[in-house]
Amino acid sequence: MPVVVRMAFRNIWEHKAKSLIVGTLLALGVIILIVGNAFMDAAREGIQKSFIANYTGDVFISGKVESPVSLFGVQSMGGLEDTPNIPEFERVWEYAKGLPGITSATSMASGFGILAQDEDATIGDTEADDNRRDAFLFLFGVESDTYWRLFDQVDVVRGRRLGPGETGIMLQEDRMEKISKYLKHDVKVGDPILIQGISNSGFRIRELTVVGTFRSRSEGAGPEQLSYVDINSLRLLSGMTVGAAEDIDLSYAQTSMLSTTDADSLFGGDMIDSGAAAASTGRIRESSLEGILGDTSERERLNQADYGAWHFILLRTAGPADTKAAIASLNGYFAREKVDAVAGDWQKASGPYGQSVDILRVIFSIAVIMLAVVSVIIIMNTLVISVIERTGEIGTMRAIGAGRGFVRKLFATETIVLSFIFGVVGIVLSFVIVWILRLLDIKAGSQFLVILFGGKTLSPIIGAGSVIGSLALILAVGYLAHFYPVSVALKIQPVRAMQNE
Repeated sequence: MPVVVRMAFRNIWEHKAKSLIVGTLLALGVIILIVGNAFMDAAREGIQKSFIANYTGDVFISGKVESPVSLFGVQSMGGLEDTPNIPEFERVWEYAKGLPGITSATSMASGFGILAQDEDATIGDTEADDNRRDAFLFLFGVESDTYWRLFDQVDVVRGRRLGPGETGIMLQEDRMEKISKYLKHDVKVGDPILIQGISNSGFRIRELTVVGTFRSRSEGAGPEQLSYVDINSLRLLSGMTVGAAEDIDLSYAQTSMLSTTDADSLFGGDMIDSGAAAASTGRIRESSLEGILGDTSERERLNQADYGAWHFILLRTAGPADTKAAIASLNGYFAREKVDAVAGDWQKASGPYGQSVDILRVIFSIAVIMLAVVSVIIIMNTLVISVIERTGEIGTMRAIGAGRGFVRKLFATETIVLSFIFGVVGIVLSFVIVWILRLLDIKAGSQFLVILFGGKTLSPIIGAGSVIGSLALILAVGYLAHFYPVSVALKIQPVRAMQNE
C-alpha cells in the first residue's frame, strides 16, 4: 500500500470525531441520492408499464398541431383546441401496420363528457354540487375488434366488454357508487344513462346503455374518470360528424343579406310572401319554406358520425429496438409524404402523466444540487479546522522535505478515502431503508401518491446506475471540498509551524 494511503488512513483514525462528522454528511448525501432516485425510477417505471399495457401501447400516432398532443387532448395554453384527426388515415394505417416489429395495432379517439342528471334532480342541491366532479367522464372511443386484442389488461367485473359494432359504455367499477350518488339512483349494468359531450363545436347529448363495469388488472397511474364507449358514440359526442368535416358553399343570394346596411330592409316587412311577388322582392315563398323545413334528410346526414375520423393509432412492438425504429420510420414517412401527423413513444401519449415524473425529477435534481453545495461548504470548514489543528504535523513534513505536491496529494487521498468509506456505508443503509419501505407496504392515498409511488403501493427500485452515479458524485464532492483546506495548509511556513508545535 502506498505511503500516502497509509498516512491517510492513520490521519482519519486519529481525527475520529471530525472524520465522523464529515463521513456522516457524506453518507447522508448518498442515502438521499439513492433513495430519492429509487422513488423517481419506481414512479417512471410504474407509469411506463401502466400506460404501455393499458392505454398507449409502444408507439403513438396523432395528428399534428403546434401544441403537444396526447391521449388527453391538446395541451394548449387555453385548453380549448380540438384534438386533430389523423389525415389520410387509411394510408397511414396501412403503412404503420406493415412496419417490421409491429405485433398489433388499433385506432381510437378520445373526448370528454358529463353525466346528465334526471329531470327530477334538484338544481343547486348542495350534495349534488359537492359531487359534481363525479359526473365528469374521460371517454375512450374504441373499435372493439382491434382494441381489446392490444389492451388485454382490463378485467370485466360485471356485464361484458363492448362488442364489435355494439353501442354502449363501460364504466369503472370503483366509480359506480359515486355515479349512482350523483344521478340519485342506482346505476346497474343494462341501465341507460345520458351523457353530454363537451367540445368546441358545442354540446351534444346521447343516451348510452351501461354494458359492463371494469377494473384495470395492472396497478399504476391513469385517469380516474376513464370510460370506454363505442367509437361512433364518441364521434357524435365530440362533434366528429360529417357536417364538421364538410365545406358548405353558399350562393350570392344566400349571403347577400350579410352585407346589407339597411336594417329596415331586413326587419321592416314580412320575410315570407305567399304571393307571386316573392320572386321580385327576394322574399321567401311560403311553399319553399315548408319544403325546407319538411325535408330533414340533409340535416340528419350532416349529424351522422364521420366514420373516417380517428384521433390516434396505437401500436404494440416486439421490443424497445423495434419501438425506436418504428417511430423513426413513421416520422420519416410523414415528412416525405407531407402528412400532418407525428409518431412518439408512451411518454408523448401519456401527456401530463409522463411529464409529472420529469417535473419531480427536476425538482429532486435542484434539491440535490443545493445539498451538494451545502455539503461542500460544511466539509471544507471541517477540513480547514482539521488543517489548523495539524499545523505542527504539516510543518514537520515540510521541514524534512515533503513538497507541496505531497501535501496536496495527502489531503486529496484523505478526502477520497473518507468519501469512499462512508459512501459505501450510505449505499448499504440505502438498501436497508428501501427494503424496510417495501416491507411496510405503504398504500397510496391519492392520485398524486399513485404517480409518485409508480403504483398503488410504495415499491422503490434501486438501480445499478443510481448506485454508481451516487458514489461518483460523493467522491467528486469530497474531492472538490479538499482544495481550499489544501491552500490553507500550503501557506503554513515550516519553521513557524514547528515553533508553534
